[in-house]
Amino acid sequence: MNDNNGFIILDRKMITWGWYQNINTKTLFLHCLFKANWKDGEFQGKKIPRGSFVTSLSKLSEELSSNKQKLTVQAIRTSLKHLVSTNELTIQATNKYTVITVNNYDNYQNLNKYL
Repeated sequence: MNDNNGFIILDRKMITWGWYQNINTKTLFLHCLFKANWKDGEFQGKKIPRGSFVTSLSKLSEELSSNKQKLTVQAIRTSLKHLVSTNELTIQATNKYTVITVNNYDNYQNLNKYL
C-alpha cells in the first residue's frame, strides 16, 4: 500500500512532546508517521486515507523488534493507549486488520508549512 521511498518531516519541537521520554511510545509514534499513507489509498476495497495505514498488533511488534530489543504486543497495546489518550492516533480494529490514523497528519507532514 505505501512505498518505502520518500521522507517524513520531523519538527524539533517533538523534543518537548509529552511522550518523548517514553521510548516505546515515541518509537511507535515515529513508526506510525513512517508507515502512514502520504496519499489516499485502498485496502481490500476500503479507502485508506492519507495519514492512515493498515496493520495489526503482531505486525507492529514484528516491525519494531530486533535481535537486541523486542517490542511485545502488550507493549504495543500500552503505547497505542497512550497515543489514543492524547489524541495523537485513532484506531479502528476489525477481526482481520487494524487501521491506524495519525490525527492531524497534515500538521506533521505539510512541507509547505516549513518552506
